[in-house]
Amino acid sequence: MNNDDFVRQFLEGNAALLNDIYKNSFKYVLHYITSRDGSKKDAEDVFHNALLLIYVKLKEEKITIQSFDNYLFTVCKNLWKRENAKHRVTKNNTIPLVSEELDKAAFYLEHNQWELYKEKYELLTKQCKDILNMVFEKKSYSEIVSKYSYASQTVARQRVFKCKSRLAKLIKEDFRFSKLKHSK
Repeated sequence: MNNDDFVRQFLEGNAALLNDIYKNSFKYVLHYITSRDGSKKDAEDVFHNALLLIYVKLKEEKITIQSFDNYLFTVCKNLWKRENAKHRVTKNNTIPLVSEELDKAAFYLEHNQWELYKEKYELLTKQCKDILNMVFEKKSYSEIVSKYSYASQTVARQRVFKCKSRLAKLIKEDFRFSKLKHSK
């Protein structure tokens, strides 16, 4: 399969292709993350977020990827490093001072982002909303499989990916998204 066919099928959410990606790449991500104080759940989340990030980049920026597996692994590594950096404890207990105007501006921006998110979230199907709620509540993929009688956890991951992708697409298609994005 040539690169254009691969990208087209990936963007269309081809189940067989997504299964192959998971089967061929997840074990490396799992090993990388678990050997760096992460869990299988952490690896699944990072893998999923990486696929979503790649989906968005391919859709918006029309990037060219020479080796999808290598690119996916690199994105996963970077996401995991960023996640670990967030949780590092520093010895300096400094409290940054923020002006009241900046604090209000940040609140206003976050409020508008949240409103846009809620509005687009409501446009999803009931099943997509339920699945995303389960993800937000940190339910396991096996719980999602059980609730919806999916054939496997891979199918559940694909459903979560498609629901996240649909929500991201709805948000990015809204004219307010670019205004909020440039306000940061």
